[in-house]
Amino acid sequence: IAVAAKLSFVELLSTGSQGLPVVIASVGAGLAFIPIAGRFAGLPKEMTLLLTAGTSICGVTAITALAPAINASNRDIAVAVANTVAFGTVGMICYPYLFNLACTSSEQVGMCLGVAIHDTSQVLGSAMSYKETFSDELALKVAAVTKLTRNLGLAIAIPGLTYFHSIEQRKKLDAADVKQHSDTISGLATFQKYVPSFLIAFIGMSSLRSCGDFFLVQDAETFQKTMDYIGNDVSKYALGTAMAGVGLSTSASSLKGVGWKPFAVGASGAMVVGGTGFVVSSLIV
Repeated sequence: IAVAAKLSFVELLSTGSQGLPVVIASVGAGLAFIPIAGRFAGLPKEMTLLLTAGTSICGVTAITALAPAINASNRDIAVAVANTVAFGTVGMICYPYLFNLACTSSEQVGMCLGVAIHDTSQVLGSAMSYKETFSDELALKVAAVTKLTRNLGLAIAIPGLTYFHSIEQRKKLDAADVKQHSDTISGLATFQKYVPSFLIAFIGMSSLRSCGDFFLVQDAETFQKTMDYIGNDVSKYALGTAMAGVGLSTSASSLKGVGWKPFAVGASGAMVVGGTGFVVSSLIV
C-alpha cells in the first residue's frame, strides 16, 4: 500500500493497461496447466486447486481466500503456503538479476517480476531490490501495478475454482450435500469477498497522491515529500513485516510425509506462469 504513494492514478491506469495482456496470459496459463499437472501427479483435488490459486494469482492471499470455500484441510493449506514461500522467495532473490540480463527495458523487467513471483510482498521485495541494485525506479512502479492488476484475478478465479470443485464433488455426494454446496457458492459470489482489502487500499493511496498532485498548489512540495517518504522509507519497514508474516504462516510439522510431488507441481507451475509472462512481455514491449 505504501508503494502506491509514489504512483499517480493516471500512471496506475496507463501502466496497468500496458501489462494487462501479460497478466491475462500468465494467469491463464497457470489456471490451465496446474490442475492438469496436479491430476497427473495424483495430488488431492483441494491441494491442486490451492496450488493453482497461489501460483497463478496472489500467493497466500489467494490460498486463504479459496481454502474455506473448498473445505481444504490444514495439510493442503500448509503445502500450498510452503510452495508460495519457497518458490516465491527463490524468485525474489534470483529474478532481479535474471531479468536484468534477459529483458530489454525497465517496463519488461517490472512486468516479469509482477507475474513471475507469487506473493505481493515478495514481488515488491524483489522490485525494491532491483531498484536499489540497478537504480531503476520505473521497474518498481511497473512491478507493483502489474502485481496489483494480477491480484484482480481473485474476483474471477476464486469463484471459478470453487465452482469447479463443487462440480467434482457433486459426482460423489447425495442430493442433500449438493444443496449444501450450492448454498456455499451463492454465499461466496460477491465482489467484495474476493477482492482483497489491500488492493482497494492500494488504489486509494494512489488516488490520494493523484488528488494532492492535482489540487494542491501552495503546499505541493511538502505533500510530495511526505508521500515520497511513505513510498520509499515506510514501505521498506512494512515490507519486512509482511515477509515475516508470510514465513510465520508456514508450519513445518504439517509438511511431514507430503513427498516431492506437490513441490514438483508448484515448481513447474511457477515456471509456466513466469515463462509465459516473459514471452508475452517480449512481444509487446
